[in-house]
Amino acid sequence: MSINTDTGLWQCFKTGKKGNFIGLYAEVEGLTYLKAQTDLIIKNFDFLGVEPPAKIKVEKRKVEIDPESLIPINIESAYDEDPHIQKAWSFMFGRKLFNEEEMEDSPYYLCTEGRFNGRLIIPFKKDGKIYYFQARALDGEEPKYLNPASEGAVKSSDVVYPFNEEEDYVVVCEGPLDAISLQLQGVNATCTIGSSCSRMQGEILKGFNGRIILGYDNDEAGQKGITRFEWLRKELRMDPFCVCYPPPKYKDWNEAHQEGFDIKSWVEENSATYDFEFLITCSLK
Repeated sequence: MSINTDTGLWQCFKTGKKGNFIGLYAEVEGLTYLKAQTDLIIKNFDFLGVEPPAKIKVEKRKVEIDPESLIPINIESAYDEDPHIQKAWSFMFGRKLFNEEEMEDSPYYLCTEGRFNGRLIIPFKKDGKIYYFQARALDGEEPKYLNPASEGAVKSSDVVYPFNEEEDYVVVCEGPLDAISLQLQGVNATCTIGSSCSRMQGEILKGFNGRIILGYDNDEAGQKGITRFEWLRKELRMDPFCVCYPPPKYKDWNEAHQEGFDIKSWVEENSATYDFEFLITCSLK
């Protein structure tokens, strides 16, 4: 077996398997690629001030967000008189992004200081642990979305929104609010934090055994994202994928969800394999 300790790339000459460090960790621990990656991020990503286990030695980084500056935004936040909390609650409630059947104590947060001050924090959780987040502006600031700084830490292109790895399909959309909207309607979904799937995100999706349905927006950026995904799929030798755009009346999945549209039935009835016939059909519309 050969391992490059600088790049993490490895190859097993007996089995012919090869890959990066995450893939090796997954093989050794008997985990899926996504689970292995999440475990490693949690161990190495201390933006919430959580100290890694003593046996794991990592370089100490500046904590970008102080846990004490985070205020949980949940159903009960409706009764809080703080105008900032009310604004965050109204944003999420207006977009129907609370799971009223399984209420969480802290599904979202409001940050009150630092780089993310006044922004809504949308956490990425696995087994109850936060391993990434996206911060959404509430007062029209630009950019609309902020991600944790990538210097010395995980990048947005290295993660996908958590989804059920045991399902027989997953819809891949652009942002976490769309993924949450789909999940609240019983659709297994994730997102690539934008309309372009990176190689790392492709590796994660390659480890999923079910059908991949690309649910990017039906605009120019979404079309380019689908084309890139097809190139990436061939490069990674993945199976063909399907495409399902949001309903044409709506600009994205969350807008359809807000209007009470039956997203699950739409996905089941309108997912089509991305192949020559699909491209011809699209070109004739």
